Amino acid sequence: MKRLIFLVLILLPLTVFNQKAMDIESLWKVSGTSKVMVEGSSNVNDFQCVTLNYEGADELKKFIHHDNGERLLTGAVEMKVRSFDCENRIMTRDLRETLKEQVYPNIVIELQSLRIPESAAQQQSVSGRAKVTIAGTSRELDMSWTLIRENASSMRLLGTHDFSFTQFNIEPPTKMMGMIRVKDEIKVDFDLVMEMKESQFFGE
Repeated sequence: MKRLIFLVLILLPLTVFNQKAMDIESLWKVSGTSKVMVEGSSNVNDFQCVTLNYEGADELKKFIHHDNGERLLTGAVEMKVRSFDCENRIMTRDLRETLKEQVYPNIVIELQSLRIPESAAQQQSVSGRAKVTIAGTSRELDMSWTLIRENASSMRLLGTHDFSFTQFNIEPPTKMMGMIRVKDEIKVDFDLVMEMKESQFFGE
């Protein structure tokens, strides 16, 4: 028991130190103009589906590490499956059914450790860990993005990543008794538009 108390007393200051090592530098609201595009193909044709009317009020946080000055962007963005439009009523319905919209209404992109260099460059490549959840299945991935600073209070994150339906435990759809088969591979393009909501240092 004494040994356990000793360990707690040793680890507690370290925990408090780690919490203070990084503070929120700024908050970024995800704009309604953000979108996600899914591109795929079947043995008959190609298809392209885009989210319309992003309805969320998601916020991302930019942290700064006091020791090394590193800046990390974290937070989650939720896109409603019902917002996808494939410019074809039947194809739109099929995609929503394939993504199990009735049970899992949202696609979630969670940025876990996106490193943001402090640079004056208007456009630069950034990378970090992200967790993507589709149809109730999550996958953690290393993803590369293009960061575009439009002005001091607005920026965009553009990213393209190749996925597969089966990667998220989804069976690629078939139609007409298997005569039309959607290929397993899909490409997802992310376009996240962010506007700075607040900028301040905490803990000063």
